[in-house]
Amino acid sequence: MKRREFIVNSLLTIGGAAVLNSCGLGNNAPKEIIKAGQVVTRKFKDLDIPLLSFGCMRLPTTDGDPRSANIDMPHFEKMTDHAMRHGVNYFDTAWFYHGGESENAVGKVLSNYKRDSFFLATKSPFRAMDSKEEVVEAFEEQLRKCRVDYFDFYMAHNISVTTIDKFRAFDVYELFTEFKKAGKVRNIGFSYHGDSELLEEIANAHSWDFCQIQLNYLDWKEFYEPGPNADPRAPRNVHKNYEVLTKANIPVLPMSPLRGGALTKLTGSAKAVLEDEAPNDTQASFALRWVAGRENNFTVLSGMSTLQQMEENVETFINYRPFTEEEEKIAEKVAMIVQKHGEINCTTCNYCADCPTGIAIAFIFDAYNDYKATGEAEAFIKKYDSLKEREKADKCIKCGFCKEHCPQLLDIPTLLVMVDETVKDLKSKRPAV
Repeated sequence: MKRREFIVNSLLTIGGAAVLNSCGLGNNAPKEIIKAGQVVTRKFKDLDIPLLSFGCMRLPTTDGDPRSANIDMPHFEKMTDHAMRHGVNYFDTAWFYHGGESENAVGKVLSNYKRDSFFLATKSPFRAMDSKEEVVEAFEEQLRKCRVDYFDFYMAHNISVTTIDKFRAFDVYELFTEFKKAGKVRNIGFSYHGDSELLEEIANAHSWDFCQIQLNYLDWKEFYEPGPNADPRAPRNVHKNYEVLTKANIPVLPMSPLRGGALTKLTGSAKAVLEDEAPNDTQASFALRWVAGRENNFTVLSGMSTLQQMEENVETFINYRPFTEEEEKIAEKVAMIVQKHGEINCTTCNYCADCPTGIAIAFIFDAYNDYKATGEAEAFIKKYDSLKEREKADKCIKCGFCKEHCPQLLDIPTLLVMVDETVKDLKSKRPAV
């Protein structure tokens, strides 16, 4: 047993609490508070925040649709119980999640616990409102849905090039400060997916308590030139966004640590690298630990859909091992392999799912990415052909709805054409029967 592991295990055995520095990340590395049977915590102001937090965008559903409003409440309650018993008491929801039902579900489940025993975060749907008054009305409705008198963390949901005008026109930041003065919000922030230039402008325009950004080792750096369909504003080289916030002294709340599940489905040489060089980790634990290793992050937001995922992630942060410099090299090696595949930068968030013609965009891109990672053409064709005709890529009418709502700023209509052409090309190359 390594000396560091012996020290941690000894502290856990006697049930004590200790503060340990993250190794390999400099003298100013974050300090984790260790308590027996609990996930480690990290300081945010004077609060002890669990290093693992529960994202409620991908809750279990009764119909198997990851974005369905039919949330499996008994399963969600079991997940919440396991989370709370092990110190995962930070919950993140939003107006739009699960067809508007995530906040209701979270409110119902958390009503079983004392208000001061958990942290609750949600987001203003300002971009869907038509006036400043509607933004306020939505906020009051969110309090009712979540069955609370205040939010610990409240965000402007997805400030971007397409929403910044409304953010300014409705005086959203000023409204947030009023909510805070009234004691209805404890910390104000915003979620963000875009480029570093706009982020720097927003970060320095106001006094923010925190910011939620996409952060994972696959998107940390760009090792290959983006394809011809890539939007120059799309979130690449996300370390630039992280650096902007760190320079502005704004704590970071990272989302998409597993890249929408992509970093748990590694195959081929990428999978082999992790198995050979990081044998003590699962693909998920390696990715989560990488995110936790960034010094300015105060928690890691993971959207969990099953009790098994919750149990595995909790175990990672109860027996937390700080990320090392050697592991940084491993992460970079895996990222280079995956990026070389030329996969579509889709996190399967399903914000594009209300396609007027019913195209299963996230499903199609996920299937295409599996093909690019594995090279298994027949598996890709079979998965694609399992769709109903109206759900296939060639039914795109190029209305632009999906492109407007994509936080990754993908040119979805053009990408759908590419996927359709790929399917047709693969089918034409099948051997004659």
